[in-house]
Amino acid sequence: MKKMRIPLLVVLALAIIGIIFGSIFDLQLSQAIASSTNGFGLTISVIGPTIGFCAMAILGGAFIAFALHGDYNKYLKIFFWIIAAVAFGVGIYYGGKEYFGTNGFNNKSLKWIGYLIVILPLAGSEYLGYRLFKDNENKNMWIILLIGIAAFALALVGFVNILKMIMHRPRFRTVVSTDVEFHNWWQRCANYKDLMKTFNLASEEFKSYPSGHTTEACMVFIPVIFLPLSNKKYEKYQLKAFICAALFVGLVALARILAAAHYLSDVSTGATITTLLIFCANEIVIRNKKLQLDVTEVEEDA
Repeated sequence: MKKMRIPLLVVLALAIIGIIFGSIFDLQLSQAIASSTNGFGLTISVIGPTIGFCAMAILGGAFIAFALHGDYNKYLKIFFWIIAAVAFGVGIYYGGKEYFGTNGFNNKSLKWIGYLIVILPLAGSEYLGYRLFKDNENKNMWIILLIGIAAFALALVGFVNILKMIMHRPRFRTVVSTDVEFHNWWQRCANYKDLMKTFNLASEEFKSYPSGHTTEACMVFIPVIFLPLSNKKYEKYQLKAFICAALFVGLVALARILAAAHYLSDVSTGATITTLLIFCANEIVIRNKKLQLDVTEVEEDA
C-alpha cells in the first residue's frame, strides 16, 4: 500500500545506518554488552522466531479463509489448503528448533519440547488469520499474499542463508571463547573448516552474517502491510500495528547482539535485505491495479 512506503523506508534507512555503524563499532559494541549467558537475550532469541512464524501462520489462516469462503475453483482451493499446511509446518520446524538448539538454551535432550511449545501459538495464529481474512473483499488477495511470502522466502533462503554460506563469519561468542579472530562483515573467513577442527566447533559458529533471526522477525511486516487490501476496515489500525512490528524486529535484533550470537552489522543486514524485498513486493502490488481493493465495486454490491 502507498501509505506503507514511508514507514518501510524509515525502517530501511535505520537498518542501513546500523550497517554503517556496525562496520565501525561491531567489536566494541559486542564487547560492551554481549554475553552468551545473557538470559534476556537468549529468551527473546528463542521466542522471536515463533512470533515471526506466527505471522506466516496468519497468512496460512488467510488461505484457509479463501478455501472455505472464496469463490474459486476446486483446484485453487486445494492449493490454498496446501499453502496453509506448509505455513504451519514451516513455522513448527523453524520456530520449534530454536528453543533448545545451539542458538537457544542448548539442550539436545529437550529439543523435541520446542516443537511442542510452538504448536499452540501457531495454531492460534492460523485461526486469527482465518478470522481476519474471513470477510475478504479482494478476489486477488491470495496473489498479494503469495507475493509477500515470495519476498520473505527470497530474503531468507536466497540472500541471508547464501551469504552465511559464503562469508562464514565467526560469531562473537566464538571469538571470545576461542582464539578465532574477529572478522568484519566484509571479510570472508576462508579457513573456517580448519578452525572448526582446531577448536572443535560446529559449522553454526561460522554463520554470524547476516542474522537469520532478524530476517524471520521481519515476517511480521507482511500481514500488517497487506491486510487492508483485503478489507478497508483494517486500514485505521495499520500504522500502529506497523510501529509495533518494527519495535519487535528491533527487540529481536538487540537480543541477538546481547546473546553474543550476532554483531550490529549482522542484524542490520538481515533487516535491510528483508525490508528492501518487502518494500519491492509492496511496490509490485501498488503498481498492479488488478490487485487493488475495488472499494467502489464493494460499495455497489453492498
